[in-house]
Amino acid sequence: MRRPRIEGVDLARGLALLGMIATHVFAAVDDNGTPTAATIVAAGRSAASFAMIAGVSLALISGRQRPLEGRELAAMRTGIVVRAVVIGAIGLAIGFSDDVDIILPYYAVLFLLAIPLLRLRPRVLVRIAIALAIIAPLLNTAMIFAGLPRPDDNPTFTTLFTDPVGLFQVLFLTGYYPVLAYLAYLCVGLAIGRCDLSSALVARRLLVGGIALVVLAWAIALPLLYGLGGIHTLTAAGDFNSDPASSYLLWDGDDLDPISSWWWLALPASHSTSWIDMINTIGSAMAVIGGSLLVVRVPLIARLLRPITVAGTMALTIYTAHVLVLATGVLDDEPGLLYLLLIVGGCVFALLWRRFVGQGPLERLVAELSGRARHAVLTARPAERRA
Repeated sequence: MRRPRIEGVDLARGLALLGMIATHVFAAVDDNGTPTAATIVAAGRSAASFAMIAGVSLALISGRQRPLEGRELAAMRTGIVVRAVVIGAIGLAIGFSDDVDIILPYYAVLFLLAIPLLRLRPRVLVRIAIALAIIAPLLNTAMIFAGLPRPDDNPTFTTLFTDPVGLFQVLFLTGYYPVLAYLAYLCVGLAIGRCDLSSALVARRLLVGGIALVVLAWAIALPLLYGLGGIHTLTAAGDFNSDPASSYLLWDGDDLDPISSWWWLALPASHSTSWIDMINTIGSAMAVIGGSLLVVRVPLIARLLRPITVAGTMALTIYTAHVLVLATGVLDDEPGLLYLLLIVGGCVFALLWRRFVGQGPLERLVAELSGRARHAVLTARPAERRA
């Protein structure tokens, strides 16, 4: 018997989707070098939330609080492999877009890496996440010091067949969503998904704990950067605004590759993959999930937010569609209008499609193919023993 969806998780995914679209539509900073609202609110945090919610979803489909075992687990693992392949193929297919840093190929690799983690206890998963959050920033910083820049283009099928080694490097280390770092978010998500998400206490702990981590990140970063002079060292080492309070240093890590100082690890900038960035974004994602689980418990708020919740059930479809729209260049000079049309259009489409058809089109494709793979494993006859 199929268990009902958890609305709070769908809402959190929908909010992450809105945030990610915002970072793709709006500029990171305005003409004065001041970070835009999209950067301050959503940059890096929405991608982290996507990865963490992916972990929650994997926990939910693999047994929730009681992980699957035996053939059922083997079947689920096979289905996840197929799910990863399909999502990765979609990501490579739309990688031609220069307007968006496509997360789907990284997402697919994360699914594959999650397979051996499905039976681990939450405490073990959290320990793995902590280890990754320590190690990945060190590797990322070493890559910057080694002069390995972030790729200018998204991974595509051409990259897969002509430069598989380079593709591996991009996906795991130098890309915008390095898998070694983002696996930490997925592990936290798996741990969360093994909890009782119907419990208000669990939701409150996620919200309060997430906010505490965000506060901790800034409480560590600001004294290091301003009290001990880290931001002055970074300003002197980097190729950007000479103002010691440069907004790039605090908010936007996309253009900070020239930096050659270990103070990088104290940056809270989005996509810097620093220690502070990891603490900050893990906390943000936890707070989004906890807050979403809480607000859907209020019927009136749940109804008001239903369009976003339903959009969250079709995140793959809407994400892919928005990439294709942005690739056309339509309304490039009107980002506010473009964002409004994308969000309203996506939510309206999701509501209508859910009512008259059901599961989102790309979600149905993924579910159908992965479901067949699971069924094949479940119904396969065991090999006869040789005499």
